[in-house]
Amino acid sequence: MMLFNKMSLADKYDHIVKTLKRFPFTFCYIIIATVYLWIFSHKRQNLESGIEFFMIFWPLSGTVFSYVVHLYSENKSRGKSLIINLLSNILWTTICVFFSHNFPLNNSFKASCVACCVAIVLALWVIPFVGQKDDRPAINFVLGFVKHIFLSLIVSLILFLGLELLIQSFIFLFDFHVEETQVLYLLIFCFFFLAPSLVVLQTPSGEDKYAVRNWTENKFMNGVIHFLVIPLHLVYLLTLYLYVIKIVLTWTLPNGWVSWLVTALMFLTIVIVYLLYPVNFQAEKKRFDQLVLRYLPIVVLPLLFLMSIGIIRRFNDYGISVLRIYLLAFNLWCYAVCIGLYVVKSKRLSWIVGSFTVLMLTLTVLPYNVFTFTRNKLQSDIKQIAMENGVTKFPMDSATYKKLLNKIGEVQGEQLSDKLYYLSSTFDTLAIDELVDRKGVFIYEFLYRSEVKTESHFVDIDCKHSDSLCRIPKGYTSYRIVGHDYSSERFSFETKNNTMFITMDYILNDKKVEDVISIPINTLDEMDKADNPLPITFYGKNICFYMTNLEGDLNEHSVDLRGILFKK
Repeated sequence: MMLFNKMSLADKYDHIVKTLKRFPFTFCYIIIATVYLWIFSHKRQNLESGIEFFMIFWPLSGTVFSYVVHLYSENKSRGKSLIINLLSNILWTTICVFFSHNFPLNNSFKASCVACCVAIVLALWVIPFVGQKDDRPAINFVLGFVKHIFLSLIVSLILFLGLELLIQSFIFLFDFHVEETQVLYLLIFCFFFLAPSLVVLQTPSGEDKYAVRNWTENKFMNGVIHFLVIPLHLVYLLTLYLYVIKIVLTWTLPNGWVSWLVTALMFLTIVIVYLLYPVNFQAEKKRFDQLVLRYLPIVVLPLLFLMSIGIIRRFNDYGISVLRIYLLAFNLWCYAVCIGLYVVKSKRLSWIVGSFTVLMLTLTVLPYNVFTFTRNKLQSDIKQIAMENGVTKFPMDSATYKKLLNKIGEVQGEQLSDKLYYLSSTFDTLAIDELVDRKGVFIYEFLYRSEVKTESHFVDIDCKHSDSLCRIPKGYTSYRIVGHDYSSERFSFETKNNTMFITMDYILNDKKVEDVISIPINTLDEMDKADNPLPITFYGKNICFYMTNLEGDLNEHSVDLRGILFKK
């Protein structure tokens, strides 16, 4: 680490001052983030307002954003550099205000927010090194940047653990009282102030920033490349080609899961190409590294077709979704990367990061993006199915929705329910408001069940009765309390001719016997509608049932009874 080189205190002080002048906006963001996180932690509250979101997201993201802008503009004239920094930070502040204005963020805004942050990080590979003859300075800088992050986190962790041990010592040795928030303050200081500050202070400047080094000559890096990354890539490659042989022999379509393995393979491919990039400029070139750099993209290319088939199968089996569209776009981008690497012979690599960033932002942050396309397509599909089956009025109420499911059958009904459930869980309520009436159709109704073929007939009767007094019907000599445990799981009933017949068991002369009571459905419906219904007695051959409560779905044969069973 640059700060831990053999430097005098005066040199270290000068270095810190120069770095502060070099990255003024970055250190301002670091200080703002640290102070507000302290304040936020002191209040011990959840993230509830747009202002709180802004005061956390803006300085944290602004730290990296301003760092990239400073690296890009520091070689410009002083006036031009100042204008670039001011305008870019004003722009980013405006974007953060826009996000905070829409807090709490829906899934579309969350994706846009993440995409912007990822784009800022990826810009570190490209923006500061525009105009360079090759990509070695950029890759060398990023490798050093990652190393500095790792070392800074270790230093911050050691300091945090050391100070935390000291605080605990004061508590146990001197009976000091320390609140839990004090530990949180220390955590914020170490990891949100010290760690990023150390990373910025280690940033190379001048010629060191654009240094051209061959990191493959480093024994550690050479070992990582040739004995870790490449073997892992080879294992993935062999696994996928064996899977290709399997699906050819069995003549089956590839499993959708294969997309994730191909994605990991493609990631490793790009990592290997970046790590072996200096091979293009070596006087004595290693034959193996040359072959890997030249032909690895072509070896991976056929497997992308396997990924394409897996994605198409997912679309056919489960329909459209945001994640599947992203995966399809990534698949197409992978084709372009593999073909592009072979065409340009891996001489330039910055276009890989740049094209990925542009694609990600295009799909996510524009007004018409993946989320709006998916939402509109699902809404259109649902409306089309409904209109083809006689639905003319939208939004649909519960009865119309269930009739539609009954009409289109189990397979298509399950697909329709899945689409509605995906809309309601992925997008805001407006996505389904024009399709179904949310006051009458609840989200659990979007979970398709085969039982939907019969409409529900739910009743909830709670009679007004005394807990201690009850008139015994004439001719009956004994009784039994029927409580919550007496449900349809313990007795059978059927509904026929608008009457519910319940078979109830009881003990007579030490023998278990059964009797049937009949309850008119119309009577139950009237009691269900009444505000304070009175208990009613229903008769069987040798029993009568004084009903105080009945709850359940009569069509689903799921009923709970409460009352008193009288026996002759």
